[in-house]
Amino acid sequence: MLWLLYLLKPLWGIAVFFLVIGFRIVFSKNKRLITICLVSFLLANGYFFVTQPLRENTLNSDTKQTWTLLPDAIQVDGDFVKAKAKNHHRTYLLQYKLKTKEEKDRLLDVKNTLIVTSHQERVKNQTRRNLNGFDYTDYLKNKQILGVYKLTEVEKVSEKSLTIKHPIEMVSSFRTRLLKKINQTFGPYTSFYMSSLLLGISDGDNREVWNKLSLAHLFALSGLHVTFFISMIQSILLRVGLTREKVSIIEVVFLCVFVGLTGYSIGVVRASLQHIIKKANSRHCWKLSPLDCWSLTLFSHSLFVPTLLFNIGGQLSYYLSFLILFIQPILKNKKESSQLILFQLLLTFFSIPLLSYYFYEFNVLSSVFSLLFTPILFQCLLPILCLALLFSMTLPSILINLLEQIISSIHLLAEWCEKLTIFKITTGTFPIYILLAIITAQLYCLMYWESHPKFSKSRVLFLFVSPCLCFSFKYLNPMGMIAFVDVGQGDAMFIQLPFHRGNYVIDTGGSLSFPQEEWKQKRNAKRQADYTLIPFLKSKGVSRLDGVFITHAHEDHFGDIDRLAKEINIKQLIVTLGTHEQENVRRKIEGTKIKKINKVTSATNIQFPGIDMKILFPDTMGDGQNNDSMVLKLSIHEKTFLLMGDLEKEGEQALLTKYSERELAADCIKIGHHGSKTSSQLQFINAVNPAEAVISVGEANRFRHPSPETLDTLNQENIQIFRTDEQGMIYQKWLPLKKDMLKIRSVK
Repeated sequence: MLWLLYLLKPLWGIAVFFLVIGFRIVFSKNKRLITICLVSFLLANGYFFVTQPLRENTLNSDTKQTWTLLPDAIQVDGDFVKAKAKNHHRTYLLQYKLKTKEEKDRLLDVKNTLIVTSHQERVKNQTRRNLNGFDYTDYLKNKQILGVYKLTEVEKVSEKSLTIKHPIEMVSSFRTRLLKKINQTFGPYTSFYMSSLLLGISDGDNREVWNKLSLAHLFALSGLHVTFFISMIQSILLRVGLTREKVSIIEVVFLCVFVGLTGYSIGVVRASLQHIIKKANSRHCWKLSPLDCWSLTLFSHSLFVPTLLFNIGGQLSYYLSFLILFIQPILKNKKESSQLILFQLLLTFFSIPLLSYYFYEFNVLSSVFSLLFTPILFQCLLPILCLALLFSMTLPSILINLLEQIISSIHLLAEWCEKLTIFKITTGTFPIYILLAIITAQLYCLMYWESHPKFSKSRVLFLFVSPCLCFSFKYLNPMGMIAFVDVGQGDAMFIQLPFHRGNYVIDTGGSLSFPQEEWKQKRNAKRQADYTLIPFLKSKGVSRLDGVFITHAHEDHFGDIDRLAKEINIKQLIVTLGTHEQENVRRKIEGTKIKKINKVTSATNIQFPGIDMKILFPDTMGDGQNNDSMVLKLSIHEKTFLLMGDLEKEGEQALLTKYSERELAADCIKIGHHGSKTSSQLQFINAVNPAEAVISVGEANRFRHPSPETLDTLNQENIQIFRTDEQGMIYQKWLPLKKDMLKIRSVK
C-alpha cells in the first residue's frame, strides 16, 4: 500500500517508511508473512498498472462528447450545476449554467441516469493561492477526478431506463428518489439528519456545528451506522428462524447496497469491509487477529481507491478505527460506565493532533460533547429516523411536526454548545514532523498500555500533555510575517509578530452582491473570506486580532468584516472618520461583537508593540470613498511599507503637498486601487522610490486591473512587481535576531 502511495505521490517520507517496513518484514524471517506480503505486493502493482490508463485524461475537449451522469451525482445550487460524470470509464467534473427556471425544474426532477451529449471547454483548475489554503487541483486528484469541464452547448439529454445489469445505477436512482421523498415529507432539520445519517449527504451549514464541536469523527467512523443496522438485521432475522449462514449472506448483500446508498462514503466502506472480513475470518477460520482484519480492510480499500490516505476522511476513519483496536483491550476489565467515559476520552485526546493539523482548532470539551451526543444521535435519533422514513407514507402530520421540533431542539443544543468559545483552542498549523512525533509517542503509549494495563499518573498526564504540543507551537515560533492575502478582487493584509505577540489585519476583502431572481440564488451562505482570509488566519493560530484596520467604505475592503468578527475575536477596529459615518459600514459593524472602535485621522497616534506605525492620510472627515482611504506607513524590522488603500491621483497629490520625499519614502509600496490607471502617478512613485511594489488584484477581474499604464510606470522605474492574481499570496518573514528580513516570497 505504501508503494502505491509512493507511485501516486513520490514523497521522501513515504519512501523511507516503505523501506523501514520492508526491512522489518524481511528481518522477521517469517516465511508465511514474507510470502503473503510479496504476493500482495505483486498483485497490487499488477492491478495498479493495469488500471493506470483509467487515471489518465484522454478527453479531447474540442470534439463532441457523451457523458453518463448518475442522478445522485448531480448538484444544483441556484442557477449553477455541477456533476460527476463518466466518459469512457473515466471520471470528470462537469459545470453548467442554467438558463431558465424550467430547465432547473426539469433537472431537479431527474431520477434516473442521464446521458448527455455536449460541446465543452476545459476549466483551469485552481491551485493553492494562500499559505495553508485549499488546493482544488490536489482535491480533484485525490478524488480521482481527471478534469473539470464547462458545458458550452448541450445537444441532447436523455434518461436511461433502469436494468438489473447496472446495479450501481439502480442504487443511485433509489438514493435520489429517497432523498426527494425525505425533502418533500419532512422539515428542514429532520431532512438534514435523515439524509446525513442514512444517505451520507451532509452538505449545508448544519454540518458546520458538528465540525466546530470537534465531532467530525462521529461522521468519519461510520462504524456506528454499520453496527446499528447489522445488529437490527441479526435481531430480526434470527428471531424469525433463519440460520446464521443465511443471515450472514443477507448482511453482506445489505452492506453492499448500504455502501451505495451512502454515496460510497469512505467511513461506511471501511466499516462494511471490515465487518465482512471479520465474518469471513470467523466462518473460514483464517486465524486473523483484529489488527490483521483492519490491515486487510485498508489494503483492499486502497486497491480500488489508491488515493484513500491522501483524503482527510480516509486518514480520520482508518486512524481512529486503528486506535480503537488498542483502546478496547485496555478497557475490557473496567466497569461498563467507566468503559464508555474512558473510551470517549481516549479517542478524543488521541485524535486531537490529526484534527488540529488539518482543521487548525479543536474544542477542549469535545470528549464531553461526544459522550452527550453519541447516544443521542446513534441510539435514539437513528432508530427514530429509520422508523419515520419506513412509515413516512402513513405518518400523520402531527408526528412529523413533533419529530421536527425534537430534532431542532437537539440541533439548538449543539449550537449552544458550539457557542462556548471559551473552550475552543486555535492551534494553527505546525510542522508535519511534530505531528508524526506526537502520533508515534501516542501509539507507543497505547501499545505499552495494552501489555501493562494498569493505570498510572504518568500515562494520564501524557494524555493531557500531548495535545498541548499542538497549540504551543505558535508561541514557540520565532518567525514574524507580513502577508498580502489573495482575496480575489479586494484587499487584505496580515501582520504577525514573532512568538505570537501580536496579530493585525488591514482590510478584510469582500465582494458586492447583486439582486437575483429567487431561482438563481445559491443556498451556500459562505463568502470569500470563508475560503481565503479566515482559514489562513486560523492556520497561523489566530483566535484574536489585536487590531483590524478598514481603509475605506468599499465592499472589497471591508465587506467580510462581519464574517471575520464571527469567527475571530477582534480587540479593536480602526477606521477613518468618513468611513465610520457610511451607512453600509455602520450596518456591517452593528451586527458584530466588536466593542471598541477607534476613529482616526493623520493626527491620531497609533501605537502597537513591535510595529512603528503612522497614519499619513486623511487629515479630516471625508466621504469614505477612494480618496478618503487610510494611508499607513509601517516600519517593521528595519523595512518600511507604504499601504495606499484605494487612494487615487488627487489623494496622492495631497500627500506630495503635505509630506517631504523622506517622509513618503518606503522600501515596499502596496499600489493604490488595485493598479488602476487612476492611481500611481509617476511623480508620486518617484517620491516614494520603492524597490518593490505589491498589487492586490483578482485573477481575470472584470475591471482589467492592473492597468498597462501603472505597470509601465513601475517598470520604467525598475521596481520589482508582485501581483496576487499571478502569484497568489505575497509574504515576507523575519527573525528577531537577524538584521534583514528574509526574501519576499509568493505562494505560486
